[in-house]
Amino acid sequence: MLAIQLTATGYDHATIWPADAVILVLLLREPRSSWGWVIGAGWVANLAANALARGWSPVLLAYGGINMAQTALAAWLFLRQARAHDVFFDNRSIMRFALYAGVVAPAIGALCGSLITWGAFGEPFASSFVRWYLSNGLGLVVLTPFIGALLDGSYRNWLRFSSGREVLEASAIYAALAGITLAVFLQPHLPLLFLPVCLVVLVALRLGRLGTKLGVMIVALIGLGATITGSGPVAAEPDSPEFQALFFQSYLGVLLLTCLPIATIVSSRKTLILRLAEREEALRQILECTPNGCLGFDAGGACKWSVGPIRALLGLSSEEMIGRTSESVSLQVHEIVEELFRASRKAGVAGDALATRVIEFSPVRRPHLTLEGTIGILRQGAALSGVVITLRDVTERRAGELALLARSEADDLTGLCNRESFRSHLRSAAKDLSRPISLALIDIDRFHRINASHGHAIGDAVLFEVARRIKRSARDTDVVARLGGDDFALILRCDLLTARGVCERLTEAVRQSAVYNGEAISVIASVSCGVAQLRHGMSVEDASAAAHAALQDMKQSGCNGVRVAA
Repeated sequence: MLAIQLTATGYDHATIWPADAVILVLLLREPRSSWGWVIGAGWVANLAANALARGWSPVLLAYGGINMAQTALAAWLFLRQARAHDVFFDNRSIMRFALYAGVVAPAIGALCGSLITWGAFGEPFASSFVRWYLSNGLGLVVLTPFIGALLDGSYRNWLRFSSGREVLEASAIYAALAGITLAVFLQPHLPLLFLPVCLVVLVALRLGRLGTKLGVMIVALIGLGATITGSGPVAAEPDSPEFQALFFQSYLGVLLLTCLPIATIVSSRKTLILRLAEREEALRQILECTPNGCLGFDAGGACKWSVGPIRALLGLSSEEMIGRTSESVSLQVHEIVEELFRASRKAGVAGDALATRVIEFSPVRRPHLTLEGTIGILRQGAALSGVVITLRDVTERRAGELALLARSEADDLTGLCNRESFRSHLRSAAKDLSRPISLALIDIDRFHRINASHGHAIGDAVLFEVARRIKRSARDTDVVARLGGDDFALILRCDLLTARGVCERLTEAVRQSAVYNGEAISVIASVSCGVAQLRHGMSVEDASAAAHAALQDMKQSGCNGVRVAA
């Protein structure tokens, strides 16, 4: 009613009409099943306001119906493509809202309302259309954002969760905005309407969408009060009061639709920054609570961040790793990182050249550990901008694998290499004949008599002791194996002369004392050896046959000795 009394004469349209904004907010918030009571209540309030301000006329029923219909149309058009809480979430939704609430729905309402006013009261159609369209469209666009935030408790929640410093900063900005707006609208001489715009832009940058809505309302209340009372640069214009009111609403509409998108961009970026910070903190806490470490290196190869149990894994704290190269981790890791950087600088690099690498290595300052490193790449477009290295301690797992492998390659009784393992070692040795390699075959003389006389249990004890003496007599670089039964073998990286000396030493070690001593039994044993050298052009089978022939020759000559193949 106040808007009609202040900005309308007779039955022409009010130039300021905020009531529809309240109805629009309710329609956007309520489910469609409740729209009936909202529209009905709005129609009754509209009818009462017009009747009290203008006196009763049946035309007022049509005015109220048109107002409610255009407001419902704006809500329906918007909600077809967005949800209610997304009205001012991004710039696309803001522009969509401005189109439906500020252009389409008011234009249809103005057409219908102006036709009725022209037919019933003889008011000029064109001026009536412009007044209806601008007053309703600008009222919906300017007031809806603030009323919506006020009704949904956004300002109350902001005060509840903001710190004292944030409230103080916002209060200072709003006080400056109010002061400058008062100074602008209380003097009629200087055209300073741009100054409130500058302050609202500051509000948008510092306080986001919610602050912008309140900032526009501060300018609206101060400017409207000054304009209605005949003060300020808008009222100083030599036009009609209706034109002044419409101009001021247009000013507010431009102000809102200029600053609100800025605030939306700023708020969106702040939200993204907060989400990134939350995820970074969550990732840091996860890594701090796991046995894994993580390192990030930039395109220059320097460590930029480090989290997790880095000191336990690398011997350097997280702070000490900052600025160091991957060479501080291990030479293997450094070589792969450098390879990735070199590959990224080449044009047309294949995708698999920059694939994630997984390696096992021992760190420089923790050589007793075995770490698994997953080296992943970071990209900026097509270029590699850095690498991330995830570290995991696999020392126990690797030790278990080696122990399992050793058990699978070991003879169950003696612990020496078994036949399959020995063959693998022999094939590997035969591939590199840059150094001399000799092969010795050994068996225990007349071992079947020991088994027959004393039983297999004592026979096994004899095998174990003979194997121990052979292993002790061999060198650390020699491969000692049990081929099965009482047959043993050695791979020696030396010439025949040296190999013969090793074999003579082990035959002496076997025969020098009893290989088994029981309560009533003492077993003395000896061994025979046949030795051959692997030469160029000789296969593994040829060398084995030569050593076997030498062994048989030694056994036929009396056993307990060494024979070298011719």
